[in-house]
Amino acid sequence: MTINGKEIYVYGAADKPLPVVYLHTFGNEGERVWEQCRKVGTRQFVLVAISGLDWNADMSPWPIDRLFEGDEPCEGRGREWLRTLVEDVVPQAEAGLQVAGRYLAGYSLAGLFAYWAACQTDCFDGIVSGSGSFWFPGFMDFAASHNFVKPLRAAYFSLGDRERITRNEVLATVEDNTRQLADRVKAQGIATEFRLNNGNHYMQADWRMAKGIQWLLTETKKKI
Repeated sequence: MTINGKEIYVYGAADKPLPVVYLHTFGNEGERVWEQCRKVGTRQFVLVAISGLDWNADMSPWPIDRLFEGDEPCEGRGREWLRTLVEDVVPQAEAGLQVAGRYLAGYSLAGLFAYWAACQTDCFDGIVSGSGSFWFPGFMDFAASHNFVKPLRAAYFSLGDRERITRNEVLATVEDNTRQLADRVKAQGIATEFRLNNGNHYMQADWRMAKGIQWLLTETKKKI
């Protein structure tokens, strides 16, 4: 289906109550993540993959300038997209489904968006942030002053162990910032996992996302 110019793909049949995971995709990788989820033994769920995003605009909570030569600035239209996601995408994607928990997942800037969104709406019960862009200027100050709208059932963070190795001083903060956020969430009594994977930002992204979804759905099943 198409909603507000975005392509929405739903994977998984549901003849009983199942968790639903919403995944923002950069390059229409929803099917690949779905297949990886099956390979790693993820319990039964429904995946709603969203593609066709204006990535730097829709996934950014506020505007920032480009960080380096050849980079693109972020326009900060995340609030507008979050409203569309909650008010239009979720109701249409879940028509006819029996929902047993709703979760938000994303990689890179979409991982940052997942955390930020949970501070703006009570629509989601947990998050998966794969290599989240927690270097984003101003985000750590935001996180220090904003709690999740409701207590999450679980939160998953992952990062490549080489992502902090960069000459860009802003990007180099990503591992320390991600660890701080995971510790902050865990201190709130929320089931939290931080996982450091081998490699840089781009290695095995689909597999990393699948492992995050697998952990989240295993952890939240304990709470049903």
